[in-house]
Amino acid sequence: GSLRVSAPVIYGERSVAPLVYDFMKLHQELEVSLYLTNRQVNLIDEGFDLVVRLGELESSSMMAKKLATRTQVVCAAPEYLERHGIPETLADLNDHNCLQGATDYWRFINQGKPANQAITGKLSCNIGLSLLDAAIKGIGIVQLPDYYVTSHIKSKQLIPLLKQYQQPEEGIWALYPNNRYLSPKVRLLIDYLSEHL
Repeated sequence: GSLRVSAPVIYGERSVAPLVYDFMKLHQELEVSLYLTNRQVNLIDEGFDLVVRLGELESSSMMAKKLATRTQVVCAAPEYLERHGIPETLADLNDHNCLQGATDYWRFINQGKPANQAITGKLSCNIGLSLLDAAIKGIGIVQLPDYYVTSHIKSKQLIPLLKQYQQPEEGIWALYPNNRYLSPKVRLLIDYLSEHL
């Protein structure tokens, strides 16, 4: 049979697509349509069997299975921190060039409660890999999911900051229609992604 799957662009390219291709090698009769987009697709109206979503889920009639987790990490290059100093509190971010993604705030935990911290800076870009490149080049401080920055933190290209305010892990989810009987191919793919992510 065939499967129609959607995932966010970068996470899909790096993590989901390679596993889908491995899954196809195990089930060679399977046809897959993989649609990578950062738009929230409508499973039913657009005919998807399965979508991967990151972070907090909106309430819906869809079924959800947690595949993995991610953490938002604030970090900067040593070169930037040498020039501008290290922020110790959320308020200190007001004195720094914060590399802005899709929103003009970053999410933290402050005194045990969720806190959105307004940020400003000289660069905004809606693509995480471009923000990562700017951070590595010392242009500013960035907040990105761990799967973008972990290897760069290990290699000391980036230094993690404000860890005491870091939010707990968020889910990475498989969403699928609330059918009474989930088709075996969808169940097998969900189990495969869950095992390997």
